[in-house]
Amino acid sequence: MKDNSLEILKNIEIAKKNHKEGNLYQANEIYKKLINQKIYTFDLLFSYGLFNKEINNLKVAKNLLILSIKKYPSKINSYILLAEIFREENNVNDALRTLHAAKKVEKLNSDVDYNLSLSYKTIRLFKEAILYIDSAIKQKPENQIYKILKADILIECLQYEKAEELLVNLKIKKDNPLNFQKEILISKVFINQKNYKLAEEVLLELRKLFSNQKILYLNLSNLYFKNRELEKGVSILKEGLQNFPKFIPLKFNLGIMYRNLGLIELSIETHIEILLVDQLNSNSYYELSTMYDFSNHNELLKTLLNIEIDNLSQKEKIYFGYSKANIYHQNKEYKKSSYFLKIANEEKLKIQPSDIKRKINTGEKYRNLKVGKNLNKERSTDSNSYLFIVGMPRCGSTLLESILSLNHQVKDLGEVSFLEESLKQADDLLEVKNIYTEKVKLINSGKKIFTDKNLFNFLYCPVIHNLFPNARIIHCTRNPLDNILSIYRTNFLNQSFSSSLNDITELYLYQMKLMDEYKSKFGSMIYIYDHDQVVQNPEETIKYLINWLGWEWSDKYLSPQKSKRSVFTASSAQVRKKINSNSSGYWKKYENLLKPVSDLFPEYN
Repeated sequence: MKDNSLEILKNIEIAKKNHKEGNLYQANEIYKKLINQKIYTFDLLFSYGLFNKEINNLKVAKNLLILSIKKYPSKINSYILLAEIFREENNVNDALRTLHAAKKVEKLNSDVDYNLSLSYKTIRLFKEAILYIDSAIKQKPENQIYKILKADILIECLQYEKAEELLVNLKIKKDNPLNFQKEILISKVFINQKNYKLAEEVLLELRKLFSNQKILYLNLSNLYFKNRELEKGVSILKEGLQNFPKFIPLKFNLGIMYRNLGLIELSIETHIEILLVDQLNSNSYYELSTMYDFSNHNELLKTLLNIEIDNLSQKEKIYFGYSKANIYHQNKEYKKSSYFLKIANEEKLKIQPSDIKRKINTGEKYRNLKVGKNLNKERSTDSNSYLFIVGMPRCGSTLLESILSLNHQVKDLGEVSFLEESLKQADDLLEVKNIYTEKVKLINSGKKIFTDKNLFNFLYCPVIHNLFPNARIIHCTRNPLDNILSIYRTNFLNQSFSSSLNDITELYLYQMKLMDEYKSKFGSMIYIYDHDQVVQNPEETIKYLINWLGWEWSDKYLSPQKSKRSVFTASSAQVRKKINSNSSGYWKKYENLLKPVSDLFPEYN
């Protein structure tokens, strides 16, 4: 018996050695033979589970690790590896369940806490992510990896100065791979602070030290995307693809760049190229479904419609769900479209619960803001003019911004979070205006009029009124049922309320209530822009808007599709078309889907 055990141990070590040296076939044969003999030692189950994870045989890996946990419940490594696999599959809830089970076995384990933090970060529950990474750091304060993760979370929480301080204090050798991660995060801090020049310097310096890191090209392209230097982004991606032609994320980013540049045909071609190599790339299918008539490519259409989504990962269920919904929408099969929309949105809510309470609490926090004496004294205006476009997503704001951008004095800031960031960074309201204007200065456009299209700035209207008394607020509105449907049909990455029809409706009603209140308080500072009126009677309604702004009229405002600006919103493809009313009243096609909320808007039924 003892000799047999020694033989088993010997064979496991041989398999591990083959695995390490890249002899995957030999390693697999040894592992498989031992498993077939029902030799279920911890070392075998864990090692073979790790082997299958690395060769992307995730189903087998999970089964081995689940068996390992069942037979050896005190072995924490199995829980951690199983959670990693769940995260790779975007099944974060299962990852969290597994890790919390590990904590019941071993209350204090820094690696478990690290993985819990990573999992909570994935679903943007940052309070919990900070809690667990702090616990991990407390247990092992010398661990640099833990501190790097904390810095990453702080960046996500908009706490850039704290993140930078933490990273700068990390003493890591330049050629250490950890230094690569550290410097990538420092560049991320600079990007979020809109200090694009410094970010570029960091990334280009990294490229000298880590020239074999394909992720560098991704980060550089993201930098140029954020800085709206899309031509430079295209150039760096093409260079990256020359060096790493099989790295699909580079090609995917290229497709996104083309779309935002208005080069729709090139974007379509790029995503089709991806699908010809990777037939189950859910991201490219989704992108294509927003701008491409699949009837032009029957093979791709057939592949997409034949994909069974029940056994896919959560992420794939979401993206294929939206893709199928869009295709059935194109084909006017609205019941089928509704079915897949429900699947996609329900899966999104499992990953990330709705954030509607946080949004409403923010609105209530500033609703009755009073102007202090000291603040009144500091409300001096600068030479710039600010236009804040507010409302709900998918309300027609991208079209509005395109119209306004045809004024050569206008610089569109896009959907920046400058105001929210300024409020978080300032100790009191006196600092907010200065921080905000400094962020705008970093754009360095030479323009005098700036449009801020962060739609959720409707939560901060009293702040805008107090700090920028000469600013204008344009409240963008639309048929509520069309608006609610359009939000529900869009795969928003960071607006989790958008996956619940009830929560979309609640927030829609809340913003209307707030804006009615602010309109009565602030009067002519706020303009009501009705998207439906604009698309039905563009000349008359756009003239009213231009007159309210005090601008000289020009017929150019009737052709926003001619704007050369890059567009970074979900409407980037639609806004390249002439003004039209094609989407007005579309909610009636989805009457059954909207039944739970449509009764709240009887005037539109």
